[in-house]
Amino acid sequence: MDDLATLMREAVEDVEPSDRRAELRERVAAASKRRRVRYGVTVGLLAAAAVTTGVAVAVHQSDGPEAQVSHGTHAIDRSRDQRPAYALYYVGDTPQGPRLFREFRTGPGPGTTPGAALDLLQADPDDPDYASYWSPGQLLGAELVDDVIEVDVDPSLAQLSAGMSVADGELALQQVVYTVQAAAGDAQLPVQFVHDGNPVAEVFGQPTSEPLTSAPQLDVLALASISDPTERRVVVDSFSARGRASSFEGNVPWELRAPDGSLVRSGTSQTYGWEDHLYPWATGPIDVSDLEPGDYTFAVMTDDPSGGEEGAGPTVDTRTVVIK
Repeated sequence: MDDLATLMREAVEDVEPSDRRAELRERVAAASKRRRVRYGVTVGLLAAAAVTTGVAVAVHQSDGPEAQVSHGTHAIDRSRDQRPAYALYYVGDTPQGPRLFREFRTGPGPGTTPGAALDLLQADPDDPDYASYWSPGQLLGAELVDDVIEVDVDPSLAQLSAGMSVADGELALQQVVYTVQAAAGDAQLPVQFVHDGNPVAEVFGQPTSEPLTSAPQLDVLALASISDPTERRVVVDSFSARGRASSFEGNVPWELRAPDGSLVRSGTSQTYGWEDHLYPWATGPIDVSDLEPGDYTFAVMTDDPSGGEEGAGPTVDTRTVVIK
């Protein structure tokens, strides 16, 4: 396992040019449909299955550091170098509408910086279920100035683009706020959008003349997300998964599906809380030594005790795991 415990800090927890808004919405909607088709039938059964097949791990820390993050497409690999892990926030679909999901990426070091985080954020996410409202060249830089993170932004982005809602504009700003605060290691630092050192009045139709703070986690973040494994992690014999969630009574169901879609593992994790923000969850080791090689899908979700009869259904996050 990668030695990243000292690098993993909980982040405090979208915006492309107008001709790409429809593409972004289609990507998010397609991801949502894939999740519903794949997991809608079995979510109601997971809680019972977890009692006998799952590994319950109580996490007695409300919002502290998570354990290691392992290999992905942009692999976090401490065996090769000492680059730090950046927490980047991307948009994905949830029952509550578009929300932010966190993805870890290696970047320049020795420590994380807001400017480097924005450079990484403008690249495509590893997880194909995620997207971003921001395109390369729209975020011009960031630095910490007198306890304020100043984000230099393209001044032409003052108004909402065609096809972009007010909620989209709000979430776009929060995507940046959460990402640069995570890089700075302080969830309380205000974020000021500027250009050439001067505050800009509006970004995507949102007032930005004064510094912004991070919105409450339960208002903007996905209620269940995976920090590890990263997308397309290669595993042999076993792997562990971890992330954050706000799920009914702290129950966080998970499952592993074979390339043909069949369910091969399932269980539940238990968080220390669930009502006020996201809490860490972890599976413990998942034995896959008897499984055939191939691309498997690991999924985590919020608990749905009503079996889909109440509310919009569970929030689901997935990762492809490559079993060798």
